[in-house]
Amino acid sequence: MTLFRRTAVPVLTPRAELAWASGAVFNPGAWYDGERVHLVFRAIPAGYRRFPLPNAGPGEPAYGFEPYISSLGYATSTDGVHFTWRESPLLAPGEDFDRYGLEDPRITFLEGRYWIVHTVLSTPAFGPGDGVRIGLASTTDFVQVEKHGVIGPPVRDKDAALFPRRIRGKLALLHRIEPDIQIIYFDDWDELLHRSAARWAEHLADLDEHVVLRPARRWERKKIGAGPPPIETPEGWLLIYHGVDETYTYRAGAALLDLDDPQRTIARVRVPILEPSCSSSARGTCPTSCFRKEPW
Repeated sequence: MTLFRRTAVPVLTPRAELAWASGAVFNPGAWYDGERVHLVFRAIPAGYRRFPLPNAGPGEPAYGFEPYISSLGYATSTDGVHFTWRESPLLAPGEDFDRYGLEDPRITFLEGRYWIVHTVLSTPAFGPGDGVRIGLASTTDFVQVEKHGVIGPPVRDKDAALFPRRIRGKLALLHRIEPDIQIIYFDDWDELLHRSAARWAEHLADLDEHVVLRPARRWERKKIGAGPPPIETPEGWLLIYHGVDETYTYRAGAALLDLDDPQRTIARVRVPILEPSCSSSARGTCPTSCFRKEPW
């Protein structure tokens, strides 16, 4: 399986007149509701600069950026190519848990709401702190949006995505504590939003028992992470994920997971289905990256 490029140019580019999105726009999540594509994307102001990272090991990024604080923007489209922006951020830093940015959204429509799972940073993106956590927001209309705060464990965790329906009566969440992709289940929304500490403690105590996928090929040897929320098909859950090799190049892969037990892999690609090649994916803030987070 290979993916084709629908347009020769990006569907979104930075806008100089919008300070919050003047530097870079990237890593979107999307949801198609049958009539319209809802796109939530990461945006950074212009003015960030590159600096060398101290003590970078072999295969690790040699540089970072500062200042580098992301907001999440919103755009909509009827054809998936031509998008209309909202000129103010959908979600912006403002709480202690996201004071250094909101990143990499994944959108799931589930039980009457759009759930926007994303990464939040309470410490600088390329600093020595470890403030990378899973955040959650929700909305019914992409106008009024509620932040639910941190819903993940008290360790570095990201690349989280909610399944678009319950599995065996439970809410299911993919996440990534390096280098694998794991799954955790919650009995109900109250447990996920307000009473998750005990469930996460149990989960972390035997984390290896909850692995969905592990790195398997050279192109994903360093780590893997979920892309968009899993897509339900008659044959199983289609999971598009990213893999990182030892040169820190990101590529996209795909796996088919059992509908009732996503820890059982039915099929998995041996070679990437998408990798950096055109000029828009081979330059920018992360020129060796190729993410897929769009379930449409």
